[in-house]
Formats: sequence, C-alpha cells, structure tokens
Amino acid sequence: MILMSIFRAYDIRGIYPTELNEEIVERIGKAFGTFNPGKIVVGMDARLSSPSLKKKLIEGLLSTGCKVIDIGMVTTPMLMFSIRRLNVDGGVMVTASHNPKEFNGIKFFLKNAVPIGYESGLKEVEEIVRRKKFKRGNGKLMKKNILQDYSEFLLKKIRLKKKPNLEIVLDAGNGVAGLIYPRIMKKVGVKVFELFCEPDGNFPNHEPNPSKEENLRKLKEEVRESRADLGFAYDGDGDRVMVMNREGKIIRTQTIFSIFIKNALKECPKGKIVYTPLDSKAIEDTILSNGGIPILCKVGHTYITRKMIEEKACLGGEISGHYYFKETYGADDALFASMKLIEVLINSGKKLEDYEKELPKYFSAVSEGLRFPIKRGKKFEFIEELRNDFKRKGFQIDTTDGVKVFFEDGWALFRPSNTESVISCSYEAYSKEGFRKVKKFVDEIIARIPR
Repeated sequence: MILMSIFRAYDIRGIYPTELNEEIVERIGKAFGTFNPGKIVVGMDARLSSPSLKKKLIEGLLSTGCKVIDIGMVTTPMLMFSIRRLNVDGGVMVTASHNPKEFNGIKFFLKNAVPIGYESGLKEVEEIVRRKKFKRGNGKLMKKNILQDYSEFLLKKIRLKKKPNLEIVLDAGNGVAGLIYPRIMKKVGVKVFELFCEPDGNFPNHEPNPSKEENLRKLKEEVRESRADLGFAYDGDGDRVMVMNREGKIIRTQTIFSIFIKNALKECPKGKIVYTPLDSKAIEDTILSNGGIPILCKVGHTYITRKMIEEKACLGGEISGHYYFKETYGADDALFASMKLIEVLINSGKKLEDYEKELPKYFSAVSEGLRFPIKRGKKFEFIEELRNDFKRKGFQIDTTDGVKVFFEDGWALFRPSNTESVISCSYEAYSKEGFRKVKKFVDEIIARIPR
C-alpha cells in the first residue's frame, strides 16, 4: 500500500518517514540501478531528511554495480545539467520540490537528462522494488562540485546589449536555490537583495511553493520597500519561478511565457513551441502570430522535456511557472528563465507591463486548475464518461490531457489529478457573455462529480 501511494505520475513522493524512509529508498536505489545500470549522478535538495535518504539511495545504487557521482546539494536543473556535462547514463534527485517540509521524494532521469514518469519507466522501477530481484555488483563512489561548470554554462548563454541597471529581490523560500542562484545572478550584473536564501528544511518562513499567493507576501513587501525592479520566487528544487514587477504585482505566467515565445521565435524563426491544454488561447495566438509552430503536450515535466527533445523545439512552458529552453537541452531551469527574462527586458528596452498589454485578453478561469474532490477510484472513469458524453453530443474535443471541450466562444478542460482523488478544471471564453455560458456548462459538469 505504501508503494502504491508514493509512485506517482512524474516521480516518487511521500511523507517522511511513514511513507518514504531510508529502507524503502535503498530498495529504490537498487531498483533503479537494476533498471538503468552504469554511471549515475545523484543530488539532493535542502530538506532535513534528504542527506540520510541520499546516503541510502547511493548505497542501493552501489550494490548493483553502478558508478555513482555524488554532486551534493543542488537544484534539479543542476542535476539535469550534470547528466549531460559528465556524459553519464542517468541521474537521481532526492527532492519533494514544492511540497511542505514533511514530504520528500525522488526524480529519475536517463541518459541526456531525459526524465522518466510512470508511463516511461517508473512503473518498471516500481515492479523491480516489489519483486526485490536486484542486480548485484560492486560499485564505485566519487564526489564532484558542478557549480562552476553550471555557472559558466548559463552565463555564456546570456547576451546583454548593455549593463543591466536592475535591482532584483530573490526569494528562495529557504530551498536549495538560495545556495546557488544569488551568486550566479550577481555575475549577470544585477544588484540582488536576498530573501530567505539560507537553505533550511524546516521552511520557517513559508512553504517552498511560489504558486501560492500567500507565500509571496514578504517578497511583495521587499520589492516595494527596496524599490527593486523585479522579484523572483523559486520552489524547493529550483525548477519553477514566479515573477513580480516593481509595484509588487505578480505577473501572470502566461505573460512571462508569451515574452519567451516572442523572443524565441526571433532567434529561431518558424520554431516549435511546446504548450499544454491548460494554457490560455492567448498562448496559441502568440505562437501563431509570431510565425511559430504550436506543439500540444500533456502537463508535466516528464512529458514536456521529452516532447522538447523529440520535436527539437526551441521553447516550452507551463502555467505553473516551469519554462523549458533549447539552450538548456529541454530542461525547465528557473534560474536560466530568470536570466533570460532580464536579457529580454534589457535588450528590448520594454517593461513587463508593455508585454502584458500585448497579450490577447480573454475571460479566463485558467490556473493550475479549480480542484474538486471525487470518490476514490472514480476519477478516470468519470473523465471517460465525460469524453463519451461530449462525443455523443457532437462537441469538438481534445483528449491530449483529460478531456477538453470546445465551444464557439471558448473552451473547458477537465483533468484527473495524477496524485490525488481530484478532478481539476479550467475554462475560458472570448467574451463576457461567452464566459457566463461556459461557466454554467462547467458548473453543471461539476455537480455530476461523485463525492
């Protein structure tokens, strides 16, 4: 039952130590070493349980004959960079990303930093854990500091036309980003005010989840008081970023994504842009109006990074604040996204507000989703029933991720949560009257959810 709860769509995630502990993690290390033998890079975030879990994970990998390179406390983007830079066979990151302090987890990557999820390898790892049939061997452990290589790699990708006369506030939420991001950001030439940049697995100031507005209150205060030009907030493992303007207003992720789209298509004409069904139609409009090719993909880093590589895309994004770049080989690197945003603003001479005005305006309930609990075991059945119902009624639908139904004046998306007994919903319309009609339609569907 514990294994069923911790193996999820994109990674392993559970409460420490009741669901995820050293004994289970050692078995998981043995399973991954059996599934993907060779040279493996291992890193961890700043959570209190991460050092002991990493130790047992490494022991498990070594027992199968893997050669392990321990790169210490790093962000997930740094681990992905290390896999490519060191030309190894895979990587494992001990992290629970944005979850509260009682959680921990594990993310897995193959050669070239290709992530695996439940549909692309994690199920096989789970089966090996269950069977306890592991390879045996005598591995070798070495340690490496990758920070200098990572810093030089990113800084070479940033090209500023003039010195950036900018001041930023950087809120790391006491996650691992605070150990690394300020020092690299300073090398870009901006003045950095550090907020909660001391790694502390107790997360004493706020949860390491920048998507929750209540976690950005102190950042808003600091941006206003310091009269900074920008505020950046990161999650626990440094792959997600939220952006704030000088007034302390949170800039919608759709606006940030549109900025990156316009810039990417200048550098990569007719390039492919990966987006998700959750995105506003404004994103597809922006891609097309700037000569790009929109590529639709399921939500989640395991899907998007793979799609980026498969399609040779120049950019990808999610409304949760993950941005994927060809420059980072398809990885969602929040530090590079921050640096790239600074580059675009400096080189264009424009402000965030200018880009906000350019984005097509629709009437939206588009976020990471309005969430509604559903009776356990019923979420996939419910979505399948919706899909069949919409087909019978002649609606145009898309089933890339859940079921998305299109109307003359808008759309609505219903998705089963990958981790909980929840149905999430987003919807949008192109007029006030259309929004009222779509909302009525959505409310009627929500009323049908078995509780």
